[in-house]
Amino acid sequence: MSYQANVDTYRQNAVLSMSREELVPLMYEHLLIGLRRAEKQIRERDIEGKAASVQKASGILYELMASLDFDAGGEVATRLASLYAYFIKELTEASRTLDAQRIVPLIEMATSLHEAWEEATTAVKNTRTGLAVGEAG
Repeated sequence: MSYQANVDTYRQNAVLSMSREELVPLMYEHLLIGLRRAEKQIRERDIEGKAASVQKASGILYELMASLDFDAGGEVATRLASLYAYFIKELTEASRTLDAQRIVPLIEMATSLHEAWEEATTAVKNTRTGLAVGEAG
């Protein structure tokens, strides 16, 4: 097995062992990578690269949408679904019209969402750690 194959296997195992609250920020990180690349590739007129980046970002948005729990999430899940649909619409239009400027607000919103999920993940971890410490004593 090659070094790269070992690295890929390690990464895959790391992702598969993550909790749900750890996966969402990771998905936002990859969404941001795709959005930033797409914006740059549109500006540089790299149509082939743009297509791949838009496809990757769209796939992540669809995955985020599919992972929403409307029963447990209620209004928050409904609002996130609407936001993801807006992202997909804007990203598709930016790709179609080669308007990189349409991606800028998406990057800003995704950055805010990523930061919020990172904070929530930290809070959940701290709560679990606190419970574990409290249970041990």
